[in-house]
Amino acid sequence: MSANFTSGWLGNGERAWHGQGVVTPGTLPAREAFETADALFTVEKRELQYWNNNTQPDNDQPLWLPAGVFGVVRTDTQALLGVVTKQYEIVQNESLLRMAEFIREEADMDCVIVLSDGAKVCFTATLRGAETDIVPGDTVKRRIVGYLGHDGKTGCGAKFTNIRVVCQNTLTAALRDTGAHSSITHKGTANANFDTLISSIDVSRQDFAHECDLMREFSRTAMNMSQFNEFVDEVYNVDEGDVLRKRQKLEQAFRAGYGAEYASFSLWNGFNAITQIETSTRNQTAAKTRAQFARGTFGIGAQISKKAFTIARDLVTA
Repeated sequence: MSANFTSGWLGNGERAWHGQGVVTPGTLPAREAFETADALFTVEKRELQYWNNNTQPDNDQPLWLPAGVFGVVRTDTQALLGVVTKQYEIVQNESLLRMAEFIREEADMDCVIVLSDGAKVCFTATLRGAETDIVPGDTVKRRIVGYLGHDGKTGCGAKFTNIRVVCQNTLTAALRDTGAHSSITHKGTANANFDTLISSIDVSRQDFAHECDLMREFSRTAMNMSQFNEFVDEVYNVDEGDVLRKRQKLEQAFRAGYGAEYASFSLWNGFNAITQIETSTRNQTAAKTRAQFARGTFGIGAQISKKAFTIARDLVTA
């Protein structure tokens, strides 16, 4: 499956780059969205066993011995989603749905996605009234992402993110430090903590307004090609004499990348050039698109975008 996509619902007529999932015009109520995405399956924790090589016909040793660890199993498909300890507490997808339903007065559902056979489930919703132009025509929206993992590694929680609609690049990782982010682990009080997390979600938009002010300052800060290359050197830790192989691609994105016409030769354009190269899946082969999706969402591309935003912020607030 492309980008580990298993099933999903995508609203507002917006298809994903991989072309999969159920696409509908407009939005849906949270429960209907989860049902359409096949995201309300349940999971169980089952103790794992291993083969006992010491078993002989003349002894009473069991064929299988308990492994002391447990598998998280999707009950409808029997897929093994992760391996966990005895202390791991299951949080069902119904809890993630309750989060989505809790914010229904503040946000409209965008999508519900199931990844890796159900090892991860997430939804994205747009906060009403949290949309603004950084420069005319270059729109940023505030979204909330709720997520839940069954892989034994991913916790559960909610975070706020911005998406630059013009070029389809997410700023999730870049803005993680400045936006609200709440998460919990699958320990003994996971479900109680999840209830607290839902109740404490803040949709006041104060962080969003602050970040938009910063982005507007980026757009008002002039940057020529020499300054852009200095910015690139700092983001990528390039020492004097080092060769950055992607520099030509970065320079091209700075001059004429997605949305470059809105604030050409500015710090905003410099930041978006790096974000484009590190996270955008547009105009890629299928294989490169899958790799770029993982890189830009969970890997080094997300980290580089985050660092670029931090350095840009420091440039305009110093």
